[in-house]
Amino acid sequence: MAGTADRVAGELTFISRHPESLHGFIELDPRALDTPAGVAKGLRALAEFEAFSASLRALLVDRQNQHVADHPLEGRKGQPERLGGEVAHAAAVSEIAALQNTSEAAAARTLTFSVALVNTHPALHEALAAGDITESHARAVVDQAATLPERVAEAFGIEALARLRTQKGRIRTPGEFRSVVRDLRERLHPESITRRREAAREDRRVWLQPDEDGMCVLSALLPAETARAAYERLDGAARAARDRDGEHRTLQQLRADALLQLCLAGHVGEAPQPSEAPLSGEPIPSLEQLLSRVAAEVVVHIPLAVALGASDDVAYLDGYGVIDATTARLLAAAAPTWQRLFTDDEGVPVKLGRSTYRPPPGLVRFIQYRDGTCVVPGCTAAARRSEIDHTIEWQDGGATDADNLALLCTKHHALKSLAVFRLRRSMPDHGGRHIGEPPKVSGDLVWKSLLGEEYPAEPADRTHILGPRPAAPTAAPVASPAPATGACAPPPF
Repeated sequence: MAGTADRVAGELTFISRHPESLHGFIELDPRALDTPAGVAKGLRALAEFEAFSASLRALLVDRQNQHVADHPLEGRKGQPERLGGEVAHAAAVSEIAALQNTSEAAAARTLTFSVALVNTHPALHEALAAGDITESHARAVVDQAATLPERVAEAFGIEALARLRTQKGRIRTPGEFRSVVRDLRERLHPESITRRREAAREDRRVWLQPDEDGMCVLSALLPAETARAAYERLDGAARAARDRDGEHRTLQQLRADALLQLCLAGHVGEAPQPSEAPLSGEPIPSLEQLLSRVAAEVVVHIPLAVALGASDDVAYLDGYGVIDATTARLLAAAAPTWQRLFTDDEGVPVKLGRSTYRPPPGLVRFIQYRDGTCVVPGCTAAARRSEIDHTIEWQDGGATDADNLALLCTKHHALKSLAVFRLRRSMPDHGGRHIGEPPKVSGDLVWKSLLGEEYPAEPADRTHILGPRPAAPTAAPVASPAPATGACAPPPF
C-alpha cells in the first residue's frame, strides 16, 4: 500500500495560471508529512507565505486603484453628479469586486485597507511581506489608525508595531494585539474622547445578515447609553412576561420576541403616547402572532403546491433566501394583496417600444421578479433596492421592452449612466434595421468595466429552488384582489 508521501507526491504544487504576472512555483515536500516537526515547519512556512500573499495583494490593489484614478472619467455628457462625486473610488471598488469575485462591501474594505497599508504604513507593509505579522495584525493597526489625523497615523503604526510581542518575546495573537492597539490609540489620540464620540455617533446604523435555517442576525451600532437603555427595556419586558402563568419561552426568546413586537407593532417615526407605549406590561405576542402583523411589503416566491398546502417544499423570501413552507403560507395569509403574473388582453403590452420611457408598474414587477437582484456579477442588491435600466439607453434609441430592461443597483446604474462601465448584449442584432426603428437587442448581457474587463451579467439564479424562470408574458402583470380570509391563496408568481 502506498504511503502518504507517495500519494501526495506531485499533487501539492502551486503554479499560477497567470505566469505572465506571477511565475515560479511553491511545492510542499511530501516527506514533511511524515513527522510532527515536519508538519509544524510546513504550517509556519505557509503562514509566512500567506502574509507575503496578503502584502502582495495590497500592493496590486493599490496599483489598480491608481490605474483607475489615472483613467479618463469624463463619461457621458449631460449627466448630473453621481455617487457624491466619488466616481473613481466607486469604479475602483467595482473593479476589485469583479476581479476577486467578492461583494462590493468586501472589495471596499480591501481597497481601503490596501491603500492605507501601502501608502500610510510602509513599515507595517514591510513587516507583512517578511512574514513577521499576519494580515489580521496589520488590519488591527490600519483599522485603529483610520480614525487618527493623517499627520500622526504613520507614527502610530510604528508605535503599535513595537508592541507586537509580549515582555517575554511571544508574538501576540491578533485578538490580543487588537486590544493593545485600541488602548494605544485611546492614549495617543490628539483629539478628546468627547469630540471623537460625537463623530462616531454619525456612524450609527442597522444591518441584516442572513443566517442558517431560516434565521437572520439583526445588528445595530448605537451610542452606548441609548443601546443600553433599549436593552434594559427589552430585558425588563421579557422578565415580566416570564413570570406569567403558562409562559414557556426562555428569557432569550422573550427578549427577541419583545424586539419584534416593538419593531412590528410599535410606533416607528413618532413618539408613542404614554398609554400606547409598546412593552408596557402586556403579554408579548408569539412569533405566529407577530408574523400576522407584518405591514411592510414582503415578496415571497411560492410554488403553487406549497401555497395550496399540497406540498411542504421550500419557498423563497426576497432579500434572504430559502424559507420553510409553513412560514411562507403565514406570510401569504397576512398579505393585503397578491400580485400574479398572467396575460390579459386589456393589459399593458410588455413591449412598449418608444411609446413611453417609464415602464408601467406591471412591467416593473415582472423585471424585478425575472432578475431578482442587480444583474452585475457579484452584486446582491435586492430587486426592491435596485432600479430598472434601459440596456440600450433611451436617448440612444433604446425601447422600453422587457428584453431591453434590466435591474441595476443605484451604484452600478450610476456607473453605466456615466458610461464609466458599460452593459451590452454580446451579439447585438443590427441587421435589417430601418431608419427610425429602435435598435434591436439579442444575445447575453455583458458587463464591461472601466479598465476593459468583461463579465457575464445575469439574473439571480433561483431555478434550484423554484424551477425555471418564466418567459415574459404577452401582457404586463396586474394586481388581483386579496383572497378572502381563510381561503387558499393563489401563488404571487
